[in-house]
Amino acid sequence: MTECKHIEIVDKKRCSGCTACLSVCPKGCISMQEDEEGFLYPIVDDAVCIQCGKCVKVCPYSHSEFANKPEEEELALCYAAYNKNDEVRYQSSSGGMFRALADKIIADGGVVFGAAFDKDFLVEHTYAETLEGLLPLMGSKYLQSRMGNSFSEVKRFLKEGRKVLFTGCGCQIAGLKRFLNHDDRNLVCVDLICHGVHSPRIWQSYLYSLFSDDKVEYVNFRDKRTGQDNSSVVIKGLKSQVCEKKKDFLYFKSWQYGLFTRPSCEVCPFKSDNRVSDITISDCWGFRKIAPELYDDKGLSSVVIHTDKGKLLFDAVASQLVFKETLLDDVKQYNSDYIRSIPFNAAKRKAFWKDYRKDEIPFGRLLTKHLRESKRQQTARFVKKGIKKCLSLLGLRKS
Repeated sequence: MTECKHIEIVDKKRCSGCTACLSVCPKGCISMQEDEEGFLYPIVDDAVCIQCGKCVKVCPYSHSEFANKPEEEELALCYAAYNKNDEVRYQSSSGGMFRALADKIIADGGVVFGAAFDKDFLVEHTYAETLEGLLPLMGSKYLQSRMGNSFSEVKRFLKEGRKVLFTGCGCQIAGLKRFLNHDDRNLVCVDLICHGVHSPRIWQSYLYSLFSDDKVEYVNFRDKRTGQDNSSVVIKGLKSQVCEKKKDFLYFKSWQYGLFTRPSCEVCPFKSDNRVSDITISDCWGFRKIAPELYDDKGLSSVVIHTDKGKLLFDAVASQLVFKETLLDDVKQYNSDYIRSIPFNAAKRKAFWKDYRKDEIPFGRLLTKHLRESKRQQTARFVKKGIKKCLSLLGLRKS
């Protein structure tokens, strides 16, 4: 009996759904199909598969120079920065760094890949070749994006000699580089400091619970009408809308437990010093220590440059930015998602999905049941917050 040589997902913590396997298959016999949690995984059509093993070799969870950082030290240049264009900064989740980088690539006749909402407000990876086309790619999405044939499109543009800026999560960039199997000089990859991606199925259930008799027209996970530090979630339908401070938005409280986050996000291998991108961008948390003189609550980014290609692009847009050099240790201290994943609460996750599959509780009540804090939890959180504030004022804890 011959050994199976095609991709087969046994441990879901070792598949991010990047589509490298689908993209490399010479017979097109791999499709991405939803599991019971709404996440996409590769499924092979055995009747068509020729057992070439390319899908196994390309997987970024296998050992590869394009899925792991080389042992020599990377650049690790760090900046706190924001875009001088106030309109762009307001439309962005943080300091508008994506637009500064993307605008340059477009100006050079290149192509920019990123995540956009589709007509159903699910998320897909797509590309833009104009400044107007960049608008849907701006802003945080927080969902697992469908990659479609993005990897093959990137390869096509690179073969045409065009510059490509690819933005995404670290796992997606690892998959892309493994698929390309070489580091093209015209490709610049920008990853985001990621907390994990939510299930598209759960997001759809949540939208329906809010707008069951309405049509959703607009979603913004990071509306800055209340500032960057206290941003709001805004969802508008034809007849109604939701506007709530992000920190109070019940849906996002799931992150502390990993209730409906993709399993691979709990043990992401593409964090810390194994980021295979050229540049990493994120909110500049810890701004009071890192760059208080730059912070005006309109948006401030942390930028970590890993490669010479990343530095060349940053230098090319520096005149459009207000920035100062900072330390990588500051990023790691104030944004723990840079270096590690947050462990899931296995018991709470199991209980949530058990209730969800029963389909006996309206979804809004289901979230309340599994995420609403008890009075004891609220009291403990306020006490802990008060202690931290006191220690900070006394100079016993870094602010």
